[in-house]
Amino acid sequence: MTYNKNVKKYIKQCKYLFPSYGKSEKEYIRKLIDNIDDGSHDMTYDEVVERLGTPKEVIISYYEQEDMDKLIEKAKVRRLLKNFLSVALVVLLVFLCYKAYIYQKTFEEVRDSKDGYFEETIEVKEGYEIE
Repeated sequence: MTYNKNVKKYIKQCKYLFPSYGKSEKEYIRKLIDNIDDGSHDMTYDEVVERLGTPKEVIISYYEQEDMDKLIEKAKVRRLLKNFLSVALVVLLVFLCYKAYIYQKTFEEVRDSKDGYFEETIEVKEGYEIE
């Protein structure tokens, strides 16, 4: 189905208000879209809000209908994932700082050896001509 920009804006705002947008939230949004009749393609945003409620009210209604244990489990998984990613980011940052330190020390050693210049000696052996 194609909807006008007001209906799309309403659905987009509803999706935005979900803290996580998973399978059950997608199903809820599909049901919400099904509540909009085929003849209502020319609805204004205010008419959509009057008919279905504000996006905030819709999300509150979803959480009132949803099983609390399921929501708590989702929150635990999300928090665990967030903590894991934070630790991984810190470890990566420490590793990159260590590598930068090693590269800096190597650079200083090369720069300080022979004052940063390389000497090149060209030897000509007897019997060879330089052209």
